Amino acid sequence: MQSFQFQYKAVLRQREVIEQGKQRALAKLMHQRNVMVGQLREMQETISESKREAADGLVGTVDLNAIAGIARYSASCALQGNTLVREIAQLETLVEQARNELIEASKNRKALELLRDRQRQAWELEQRRMEAKRLDEQTTQAYAAKAMAELKRCVHSSPRSPSSLSSMS
Repeated sequence: MQSFQFQYKAVLRQREVIEQGKQRALAKLMHQRNVMVGQLREMQETISESKREAADGLVGTVDLNAIAGIARYSASCALQGNTLVREIAQLETLVEQARNELIEASKNRKALELLRDRQRQAWELEQRRMEAKRLDEQTTQAYAAKAMAELKRCVHSSPRSPSSLSSMS
């Protein structure tokens, strides 16, 4: 029995490769976003720590240079944080676009897989029909051969068979 051959196998493989590329692109963007969110979190923690240090510096003798340094550092971190937030927002747009492209690539692949599955089912049904037809033909031939053998046996064993009639005359 021959095996099922999907005629669009190469196209399906190409769509799988495209989908995998879209998955990698999305993963790369999400990794970048996670790194940036981690950096932002570190900046926020640093700013919070600087504010605690500034508050501690206001008790007792006040070192204005230290307080000014902490304020400049906090302002610099806040500026970097705002820039990072804008970059993350832009990256979110790219992530959403990449996610939509991945969804579309998945739909394209699944459509071909569905076509393949339907064609395989039709092929399997046709194979079962052909097998049933072959078995039916074998059964019919076996029955016909058995019937012919029975008929020959009956004709030869019959008292009025042509061979017994010729011997009587």
